[in-house]
Amino acid sequence: MQYALSQLPPPALIAIGVVLIILGGSFCYKAWNAVVLGRIHYWSGFLPFTLVSPWFIHLPPGERSLIKVKQGLLCHMFVGPLFFLTAIPLLVVGFDLCGLPGTKTINWIVTGGDSSKPAAITYSPPLTYNFPMAVRSSKKFMSLFQTQIYEDPKNALLGTQTKGARPATDTYNH
Repeated sequence: MQYALSQLPPPALIAIGVVLIILGGSFCYKAWNAVVLGRIHYWSGFLPFTLVSPWFIHLPPGERSLIKVKQGLLCHMFVGPLFFLTAIPLLVVGFDLCGLPGTKTINWIVTGGDSSKPAAITYSPPLTYNFPMAVRSSKKFMSLFQTQIYEDPKNALLGTQTKGARPATDTYNH
């Protein structure tokens, strides 16, 4: 894939970038409809396709179509944020392919506008991305799971019986 993209002329890369920007904008609009209005369009056909169909429907349905509208809390809380998370990479890659600052903008957003912090994502043309933030955070994340938490043996719920411990009794003997 990397080799195929490096062989394309710059106008073709810009055209691909424009298509990705339009697709990302469509997903932003779909995210707005889902999060704020609570509605999505889906295809009411075969179930496995029905589950992923909201990601493929970008135009309004016709009169006698199998495309239906779904409204509800699921749209607000689940599908809308997923549409937004789909739009972000499409927009970033599209802007980068068009020569606009896509990666620079997402790094500015992730670091909170602090240029002294290291970059979260690095980009090199035509389409190579590295995620140094994921490497740094994975080390910190794994250290959280590998730390030992001190547990006082007399407060243990399970395990060996400690010396001098009495069996639990009902304090409200009726």
